[in-house]
Amino acid sequence: MTSVQATPDVDHLKQEALALAIKPTKSFHAFARALWAAHSNDPTFLHEVERVAGIKRRALFYLLNVGGFLAEYSITEEQAERIGWTKLQIVARHAANQPARISQRAMQTKLGIATRTPAHALPAALERQDTPSEGSFRSVLLRLPAEQYADVEAALIACGAERKGRGLIGKEDALVRLAVSHRATTR
Repeated sequence: MTSVQATPDVDHLKQEALALAIKPTKSFHAFARALWAAHSNDPTFLHEVERVAGIKRRALFYLLNVGGFLAEYSITEEQAERIGWTKLQIVARHAANQPARISQRAMQTKLGIATRTPAHALPAALERQDTPSEGSFRSVLLRLPAEQYADVEAALIACGAERKGRGLIGKEDALVRLAVSHRATTR
């Protein structure tokens, strides 16, 4: 049973969300927050927005999640516009998958990463940032002709790497095993 006072607020939230839905890209920050607030009070409201605005339901759910994320972490419109809703959706999903709520300070760090990182690389960058460093790492870049690469790839697979798509997974550990076994035979 809804109270008489709560109804105008819900109606106002719905009207605001529908008004913003007409041009959602104009201010996705305001639209996402209004959509989230209205949906929190009436979950069936997405059907109406979908009909009025012509926005696909999947995009509405992304915006809905972003709206809740924007509200939870008090992200400003300026910051949201600078990052973009696609990257915010990635950060929101990352935050939702954490076992505990992320602190405001840690979230600002993650948003900084989102600002500097392309969307396709953002999930990996966020995971790397969460993984505690086990010491300093070194990188190895190999530029090999195709025929030499085939030999290196075969050796890495023999040492435990696995083919995935066009690359290898576990290649770092396999390379270390290959180096250790080579050193053992040359001593």
